[in-house]
Amino acid sequence: MTRSEQTEKPQKCELFDLIVENFPVGLIILDRHGKILEFNPAAQAITGYKREEVIGIYCHDVFPGVPCRLKRQKKQKDAGGNKIFVHLEGTITHKNGHEIPVCYTAAPLFKDSELKGAIAIFRDISNEKKLEQHRRVLISMFAHDLKGPLAVAGGLLTRMRQGKAGPLTTKQCQYLDSIINEIAKVDGYIKTFLDIIRMEAGQITLSKKECSLQRIVQDLVHEISIKAKENCTKLKVDIPDDIPGVLADQEQLQRVLYNILDNAIKYSGKGAEVSISCQDIGEFVLCCVEDSGPGISEEDLPYIFDPFYRANYSKGVEGTGIGLAIVKTIIEAHGGKVWVKNKTPPDHGAIFCFTLPKAS
Repeated sequence: MTRSEQTEKPQKCELFDLIVENFPVGLIILDRHGKILEFNPAAQAITGYKREEVIGIYCHDVFPGVPCRLKRQKKQKDAGGNKIFVHLEGTITHKNGHEIPVCYTAAPLFKDSELKGAIAIFRDISNEKKLEQHRRVLISMFAHDLKGPLAVAGGLLTRMRQGKAGPLTTKQCQYLDSIINEIAKVDGYIKTFLDIIRMEAGQITLSKKECSLQRIVQDLVHEISIKAKENCTKLKVDIPDDIPGVLADQEQLQRVLYNILDNAIKYSGKGAEVSISCQDIGEFVLCCVEDSGPGISEEDLPYIFDPFYRANYSKGVEGTGIGLAIVKTIIEAHGGKVWVKNKTPPDHGAIFCFTLPKAS
């Protein structure tokens, strides 16, 4: 070992200690057996445990909410060659027994394909959860308050259209028909948005059973084919005959697929192709819908599933920004994940993908 290396090693150790000490979020470092090697001050503040109380203890014995069982860990990478991390929201049990909502990221640590340990970082999101709950309550109240006047206005207009307030001219009937249709749309938007709020709060029970994706997609393609023909869009289905069934609420799953396909057709332009494919990926089934639209800009990608978000490319296309928010809410309520990415140039368009647990 050179003199430079001899000097560098203690400097690295000192720097590591400083990082651990001053790291702004909770930090747990484990050995290959899952025992806690390091537990920083932020972790102590969040959990109520002192460092000396947890060092050498199995992580899953103290914090069952953190994914720190390492026996089944394998070195994995995603399709892009990146290491796979666990990034989720969950809870950690405080020393005094109450649950603390946290957002955490955890990853196994490998050297030459050999498991050496793991690292988990987490932060307390109690305040965010409280604000989110307040937001849901306020929005839910607002939506409920809108429904009353809307129902009254719609009822009165319908009675007028039926001639209950006197005879109408042809032009007046046309105007009333348009107004009644628009009120029905707004009423539908409110009901849909209330569904999102209820589902996020766990107030809607999903009727899960084994569903055939092949059958659902075939029925849906038949239903949406009229819209596709109007747009001169070709629908392509690639689902193997032996694709496993998924555990899902069939009605909500149909809603997910309809919203994604409807979006793909709207944004693909005349004469484009929209394809839907499914494949078995272990414990889940992966479904992807590819379109030939303009794709999604990098600035829009992080917000595309947010309620009422309308991307820059959506100008001139009818919509409310609720459809994809519903998709995300329903898929996550099933225990799956949903994401979107752009096609690799020179191809253009977006690929919407989601996973659902297999029925088995």
